[in-house]
Amino acid sequence: MAQRALRMKKHRFTVPALPLVLLLAAVSARGQTQITSCGTVINEGGEYVLANDLNCSGDGISIAFNTRQIELTLAGHRITGSSSPNTAGIRVMSAAPVLIQGPGVISNFTAGDGILLAAGGVQIYAVTCTGNQVGFYLSPGINGKETAALVRNNVAENNVDGFYMGAGAGELEGNLANGNSRDGILTATTKRVRFRRNTATFNGRYGIATEPGSNDKSITSNTALDNVGYDLFEGNSKCQNTWNDNTFGTSNLPCIN
Repeated sequence: MAQRALRMKKHRFTVPALPLVLLLAAVSARGQTQITSCGTVINEGGEYVLANDLNCSGDGISIAFNTRQIELTLAGHRITGSSSPNTAGIRVMSAAPVLIQGPGVISNFTAGDGILLAAGGVQIYAVTCTGNQVGFYLSPGINGKETAALVRNNVAENNVDGFYMGAGAGELEGNLANGNSRDGILTATTKRVRFRRNTATFNGRYGIATEPGSNDKSITSNTALDNVGYDLFEGNSKCQNTWNDNTFGTSNLPCIN
C-alpha cells in the first residue's frame, strides 16, 4: 500500500510549578500512607495507597524528586480531572524507582494526561486511562534525564492518544489501546523501545506508529486491527524500526511484518 504523507503531531511538554506539599493521612495498618486529597505531593519513599476517589481541578497526585523507592496503589479508585491545561492524574518527576499499580481509573483530564512520566525509572501495571488528552505520556525528563518505563497490562481507551513515548527507553507489553480518537500507540524517541503483545483497535488514525526520525524500536507480536488510517505505520521512508510477527490489516510500508 502506498505511503501516505501525514503530518504527525508535535508535543510540547511544560512542567508547571509543583503545588505545596499537602498533609498526608495517617499510616494504615499495612504500613501504607493513605492519600485522600487532590494535589497530594509525595516526596518521600515508601508505600502509598489511594483511599478514596478524587475529583480534581488540578493535578491528582504528584511524585516529586527524591532518592527512595515509591510504591503507589490505586486500590480500585478513580481520579477524575477537568479541562484545566497541563494537568495530570498522576505526575511522576522522581529520580528513584516508582511503581504505580492498579486496578484504578484516571479519567477526564481533557487538556492533560492520565499518567505523565517526566523522570525516573517507572513501572505501571493494570491502570485504565480514559477520556484524557493522552492516556499514558512517557515524556522527556527534567534536568536532561530521560524516562525509562515498563508499562504492562494497562488500558488506554477513548483518549485523544492512548500511549505516547516522547523520549527515553522503555517497554510496552500486554496493553490495550482502543477507541482513541487519534493514535493508539505512538513513539518519537530515538532510544531503545520494545512494543510487544499489545492490542490496538478502533483508533481514529494509527494503531501503532513511529514518528519520522525515530529508530531502534522492536515492534513484535502485536495485534492492530480496524484502525481508521493504518493499523501499523512507519514514519520513516524506509523502515528504521523492526516490525515482526504482528497481526494487522493495513500498513504503509512492505517492510512491516
